[in-house]
Amino acid sequence: MSDRVPRTDPAETRTRKVLLMIGFLALTVGVLAARTTPATGYEIAFYASTPTLFWIGIGLAGLIGTGVGFTSPRYRRVRQGSIVLTGAAVLSVLSLPLLRSFRFYGPGDSMSHLGWVRMFEAGTLHPASMRYPAVHSIATMLSNGAALADTHALMLTVVVFFALFLLFVPLCVASITNSGPAMLVGVLSGLLLLPINNIGVHTTAHPTSQTIMFVPVVFYLLFGYMRDRGERYPIGSVSGIGLLLGLSAITTMLIHPQQALNLLGAFLLISLVQYGYSTFRDPEHPINRQRLLYDQTALFTLLFLLWVPRLERVRVAVVDITTGLLAGGTPGTTVAGRTVSLAVLGGSLEEMFVKLFSVTFLYVILAGLLVLALLIGQLARVGPNGRGFLQYLIVAAIPASVFFVLFFVADAGDQYFRYFGFVMVLVTLMGAVAITISIDRLGTLGAKPVLSTGIGLLFVVFLVMQLIAFHPSPYIYQPSNQISDGQMSGYETAFDDRVEEVQFAGIRSGPERYVHAYYGTTSQTAEEFPGSREAIPEDAFNDDLAGAYDDRTYVPVTTADYDREVGLFQELRYTERGFQQLEHRTEIDRVQSNGEFELYLIDPDDTDE
Repeated sequence: MSDRVPRTDPAETRTRKVLLMIGFLALTVGVLAARTTPATGYEIAFYASTPTLFWIGIGLAGLIGTGVGFTSPRYRRVRQGSIVLTGAAVLSVLSLPLLRSFRFYGPGDSMSHLGWVRMFEAGTLHPASMRYPAVHSIATMLSNGAALADTHALMLTVVVFFALFLLFVPLCVASITNSGPAMLVGVLSGLLLLPINNIGVHTTAHPTSQTIMFVPVVFYLLFGYMRDRGERYPIGSVSGIGLLLGLSAITTMLIHPQQALNLLGAFLLISLVQYGYSTFRDPEHPINRQRLLYDQTALFTLLFLLWVPRLERVRVAVVDITTGLLAGGTPGTTVAGRTVSLAVLGGSLEEMFVKLFSVTFLYVILAGLLVLALLIGQLARVGPNGRGFLQYLIVAAIPASVFFVLFFVADAGDQYFRYFGFVMVLVTLMGAVAITISIDRLGTLGAKPVLSTGIGLLFVVFLVMQLIAFHPSPYIYQPSNQISDGQMSGYETAFDDRVEEVQFAGIRSGPERYVHAYYGTTSQTAEEFPGSREAIPEDAFNDDLAGAYDDRTYVPVTTADYDREVGLFQELRYTERGFQQLEHRTEIDRVQSNGEFELYLIDPDDTDE
């Protein structure tokens, strides 16, 4: 197949270029619409609150990019332009918190990570003393180097990891097979972001999620290393790509050791596969011609064992998982609890599966069929190296799958969804290869317009289904992760003006995350903050909040709390009546307000009775 544009059909090329120009113009208009319409307060409906013009712009860009990509197999530059257009459209959706000038994005763990970033900037915490300092260090460098607010620097760091994922997934697919539109299918498969499930893997600052986004980088370097690409350094047999592979493996430890353990398990099993082939198979077998991974695995193992065991969190995790297995708890309690809540809200587990995992399930089936074809020797259009790489992907999924089962059986919260996210990176690669091979067997794109159009439309549907579940929203019965200016400044003022011995209590949880963000996650003030994890009892909040406390207590209430509990969750735990009593009980005084944040003081001694 030639990459040169045929001279006999310039009109066809011109039409596609005009379409791409329209697509990029639509994307630009959409991005500008989002940028010029910043969020002025908390918006619980992430997608509905985004300007309609943005969705029209990125929708048109994605439709044109996908359509042109599948109907332009002969025009390399046009196809590349379509890939860039579609990728930019999806990346703009992931970047919406930045485009719409959110103060911050991520109310849970992300706030704690923001606290670590601020400690790095202040010099009160050294990266070497932290469990996984990579994400925080990158954010600190962006904040200082680009003069960004630390909140925006951390959000930008998340987008950078998404960009790496979107870039290296198609490169991995093309490393396995060059048949058909491997790069285009790889790009579109990566854009689906199947590892994101908003349960264990998120679009916020969440190092384990960022590690998962980094995994394709490691596998691309691993594939290149095994083909022994790159110029050798004059130091023994060390190559440039070998150094990059070693550094990338080490980097995963610094982003998050949990996912680094999955990679280490993958390296060990891949080395075992290579040993098995070198011992029991024909020396001329393609795997025996590939570079051995022994040295890289030994180095990775050594550094992992030196770095990780010293971390207290790791020891706690090992104890918790062991205790859970020995105790014989009920597996899947977290999912079961959410199923009950969904039923109360009018949803169901089946509905959530369709919204979150329907496309994922299809890719799992495709990957399974690919594995079956490989095992029975019927896998065509994949070279010897590609067959070996597929075998490596299969064994690489085993450690994370085992951990998934262990954490599920031990009922360790929703941790098993993190391991599921890692597996879905590998499933994405194998599913994309399966689609590429299928297209190539059915016929050359462009030669069969119906085939091209059908596959293009199918990917558009997949992208829409995935896009509307990237960010938490009422669509999946979750509130937006937005942290507004009013929320952040309200807590900061409350902390500055508080009476130190008076404890806090909050709706669903205390102000712990805001304490981390303001004082630093591991600072002495944060660790000693009174009531940082204190949740208001539901019965007391809904009936007699003042009577539930014997001492003075601060109760922060945000617009997000009210919209979530009364609007989205339909008073499932905290009721409208409970919010109203905050204004009417004589023992409860409002001591601070900014429109989005109210601070109340419960004083049992302040009564007219």
